[in-house]
Amino acid sequence: MFKSIKNRNLLGLVTGTVLLCASTVSFATDESSAILKRLQTIVPGDVKEATITETSVQGIYQVKVGLTVVYMSKDGKYLLNGNMIDLDSGKNLTKVAVAKARKTALDGIDESSLIIYPAKQGKDKAKHTITVFTDVDCPYCKKFHKEIPVLNEAGVNVRYISFPRAGVGSPSYFKAVSVWCAKNPQKAMSDAMNGAAIDKTQCKNPINKHLEYAQEFEVNGTPNILLENGTLLPGYVPAKKLLQVLSDS
Repeated sequence: MFKSIKNRNLLGLVTGTVLLCASTVSFATDESSAILKRLQTIVPGDVKEATITETSVQGIYQVKVGLTVVYMSKDGKYLLNGNMIDLDSGKNLTKVAVAKARKTALDGIDESSLIIYPAKQGKDKAKHTITVFTDVDCPYCKKFHKEIPVLNEAGVNVRYISFPRAGVGSPSYFKAVSVWCAKNPQKAMSDAMNGAAIDKTQCKNPINKHLEYAQEFEVNGTPNILLENGTLLPGYVPAKKLLQVLSDS
């Protein structure tokens, strides 16, 4: 999968700082092969993944690599970076494409590696599921955590991905490891969020993989909330507002 640490922005194509790596290249038409050829010349290394599709604008193609979406002319001479908006419908087509890419990536996450607070009705009967990048030392993560009972009561599963922003080897990182390695991770998470001391322990854990997820989803803060449809809500969202967003999604 395309790693966001190499792909903060496809403007990097212009400076040749982006690497594309994965497995497949797909085209809307044979004409779009000119776009691939241009990508291969301006990006270091081989382009192994790119989804190139025709847009409603004649001669302009959407180029999607990982979670990044840009546009290129059919002949590969021009690259456009920005949002494409359908003025008739008011729909931001770029945001729609990015959300679809996020949903695909979200569906590929190993749920067994997450800490889950299930809806009161049961995980499989939940109305909604949200996936939250969290840091046990983040004040707004602590604030969000206190609202999980309200979300669970309303039929929302809350799934946690660990994102210790201070990085590997930091105190936050080792706290996350201890939480995920605890006999009761849900309780350990709540204890840590409430400022209680937790037993220091280590085991085979998914924290490094979770940091990769943060790169993949281009998350740079906590909490960040992913909805089932791939929408990303950066920052803290109060439970009442979040429930409204979920109802409207």
